[in-house]
Amino acid sequence: MLHLIYRRVPSFIFASTCFLARNRAMSSSSTSMSKTVAVAQLCSTSNKIDNLFQMAKCAGWAMASQSKMLFLPEACGFLGQSAKETFANAEPPFLEDKNEAAKPVENPMWLTEQLQKTVSLCSQGKANEDPDLNDVIKKEQCENISVLQGLQTIARASQMYVSIGGLHVLVDDSNDDKRVYNTHLVLDENGEIKAIYRKIHLFDVSIPGQVQLRESDSTAAGHEIILCDTPIGRMGLTTCYDVRFSEIYVKLVEQGAEILLVPSAFTVPTGKAHWHVLLRARAIESQCYVIAAAQFGSHNAKRSSYGHSLVVDPWGQVLADAGGVDSPQDGNLPTPSIITAEIDLDNMASIRQRLPIQQHRQAAEY
Repeated sequence: MLHLIYRRVPSFIFASTCFLARNRAMSSSSTSMSKTVAVAQLCSTSNKIDNLFQMAKCAGWAMASQSKMLFLPEACGFLGQSAKETFANAEPPFLEDKNEAAKPVENPMWLTEQLQKTVSLCSQGKANEDPDLNDVIKKEQCENISVLQGLQTIARASQMYVSIGGLHVLVDDSNDDKRVYNTHLVLDENGEIKAIYRKIHLFDVSIPGQVQLRESDSTAAGHEIILCDTPIGRMGLTTCYDVRFSEIYVKLVEQGAEILLVPSAFTVPTGKAHWHVLLRARAIESQCYVIAAAQFGSHNAKRSSYGHSLVVDPWGQVLADAGGVDSPQDGNLPTPSIITAEIDLDNMASIRQRLPIQQHRQAAEY
């Protein structure tokens, strides 16, 4: 019988100024390859300023947990009720050769300073109780705010890499000027863009009486698979609905992926049925860690998300789960929150050595 050794690690949910620890068995030793990551769970809305402050809190809590990287879900900066709203609040197109916005928006100085302050206070276990803060979070101000620039401020303030699971970025094409790309970005600790992935598989689904969504009406599909080297390993970038297409993950592993990212805003019906099993399946068949930051709760009158931000190890073990729909404490789960887990690439290498399915896949002829 083949025996594989894997590690269960401590996981934390941080909310407001406190955190709740959930006990897990720990191995008696750690390795130099083990690094802590923080995975956010959000309930984003159409208020970009408020969303930025929720993410700044998560970055501060991630600093307090000594995490090396923060992972944010799909639609982390804006989640509205209509394609028109989304288009009006989208980021400007990127200059492909420079990995930066073609016409960057300059956020007001008060916002930059308050985001920095929020990160700092939350890293110290303090809440941001600035009495003037609520007065400046006004929906009518949001269209002129760059979520990307705000997150670059947060990355610099926290001095960690950040996976931005999904921003709406305008398509730079005069023949397609009414759609956006669902764009997954990775920032380094200086706020520089290290990778840009445009979601390939778009969510056009109709479940009578439950889900009616056509992402392709407002979103253009990407065409390239993207990997990114980070302080915790080589990452393969995907987004939400991509998780149903195993072929993309085979390609990512062939190009050296060690950690697969699946930031999402899964609907409640599809999440109940498939979320955990899909993520565990991707981890098992690829022998990679899977990190899936998720949206949770009611965003507006039209949209709710399943939650359950997850970290799964290469053996298919769920290392951390933020909870969501179906959790015993469903109605009392806070957002924003983070969970933490350890990424141990030695563990991944051991699993791949003992069960070399990637070599077997390459050797097979179909």
